[in-house]
Amino acid sequence: VADLSVMAFIKVVAELSRDRDLAALCEHPLLQSRMPDFRVSVGFGLHLGWAIAGAIGSEFKIDASYLSPHVNLAIQLEAATQDYGVTMLLSEPLVRSCNPAFSRHFRPVDHVQLAGSKNA
Repeated sequence: VADLSVMAFIKVVAELSRDRDLAALCEHPLLQSRMPDFRVSVGFGLHLGWAIAGAIGSEFKIDASYLSPHVNLAIQLEAATQDYGVTMLLSEPLVRSCNPAFSRHFRPVDHVQLAGSKNA
């Protein structure tokens, strides 16, 4: 399951890179005049752990919400993608759960202790 989750995000990044409509939008003259050299960039933080899913809202609008320290860790990893200039950061528990033949394609970026984390 860990391999499949990582692969799903790799496919998202690949599809965004290949999307001709998105590329054309980025080259739109009005966008370029307001934001020269505009690029679409995404960052993903992936972690392995439990979460509680629930619906939050009213009878007019309902949003899904996921609560867990593991979700918070994934959010911090996602934020750190900008600091490291990478598209995706994976936590150590997730990497350890991946197949060794697959995870050999990963590279260590840094060893950090994120706020609220004891082992990731």
